Amino acid sequence: MKLKITLVAALLVAGCSSDPNRLPPTNPFKPEQRSAREMRLEAGQLYKAARESLDTSDYSTAIERYDRLMQRFPFSEYATQSQLEKIYAQYRNYDHDSALAGAERFLREHPRHGGAAYVQYIKGLANFDREEGLSDMLGLDATQKDMGYSRRSFDDFGLLVQKYPGSPYAADARQRMIFLRNRIAESEMHAVRFYMKRGAYIAAAKRSEQIIAQYPGAPAAMEALQTMEQSYRALDLTPQADEAAALLAANRERPAPVAPLPVKVQPATVVPTTEVEPEKKGNGWSIELGGKPLYRGGDSDAAAAAEAPAKSAPADAAPAAATQAPAQKKGFFTVELEGEEVIGPEADARRAKKAAEAGAPADAQAGTSPAPQPPPPPAQP
Repeated sequence: MKLKITLVAALLVAGCSSDPNRLPPTNPFKPEQRSAREMRLEAGQLYKAARESLDTSDYSTAIERYDRLMQRFPFSEYATQSQLEKIYAQYRNYDHDSALAGAERFLREHPRHGGAAYVQYIKGLANFDREEGLSDMLGLDATQKDMGYSRRSFDDFGLLVQKYPGSPYAADARQRMIFLRNRIAESEMHAVRFYMKRGAYIAAAKRSEQIIAQYPGAPAAMEALQTMEQSYRALDLTPQADEAAALLAANRERPAPVAPLPVKVQPATVVPTTEVEPEKKGNGWSIELGGKPLYRGGDSDAAAAAEAPAKSAPADAAPAAATQAPAQKKGFFTVELEGEEVIGPEADARRAKKAAEAGAPADAQAGTSPAPQPPPPPAQP
């Protein structure tokens, strides 16, 4: 009897398992199966929510939503765009360490991405802003601090200009390179002045030579030339002193101005570039932003660059005008990237001429007031 019951039960089980209409048993521990279309719609909704938080300056919420999107949909079309926008959100949220780490990872994983130039630009800005601290808030001389982040920022912007010369961020990167060059050179001059006060003329002369060679065109470079001449005369090295005096006379007839304090970049204030106007004052010149003086001095290179578009010389007189500019000496006060001069008197005059042709202010190349904040990256369509 038991054998018959077991046989009937086995036949019933076999019949049920062979039924094609029977649904397979559900596994409560298995993830929910969704179509690719459903996953794409959910990823798009999550990206839209994250982008709305970014556009409303709610950067902390935007970062959380970007993280959630990349964790749940790492291979979606929104993952790479979320990674890019997250870098910008971290930068605007003053989390510079995370922004730099994310930028490094993005450039390593997507070196040919269309947003690589933008990420390199954000990387330079992150190092640029890390120099600001309590001394900037109190209006103290920031050039007396460590210039490590400024040097990294200069290198980041230089790499941007080299790798992506046609990007829309290259012009501002050049501006900031000039600004950083002046700041770093002025920081080096503090050591030179200290050596001069202590009577260490050999150390002062060597340090001045380094400033002239490494930071050409900076206002502090002319002061370094003067210091080098004074040091050599104090050491009774007349030939070297005469050579330094000749270089000083060839590059500038007036004495070099005192290097100005750098302008703090205000993250919450965006001033149009049309408000920056050069104004002649005495033998020098000044730049004012929003009615407030930013820079005063007698930088003849910048003044000549600003006045260059206003001069209308005939075409046959162009070679003579080029020979009359003493600051055009190659190999001195000049920085070249891939064979093209990007920092120096020729580059300043060239940028001033382009600015005049485009109707922009002629002092847009001065590099004393970088743009406050970059725009966010374009949204994913």
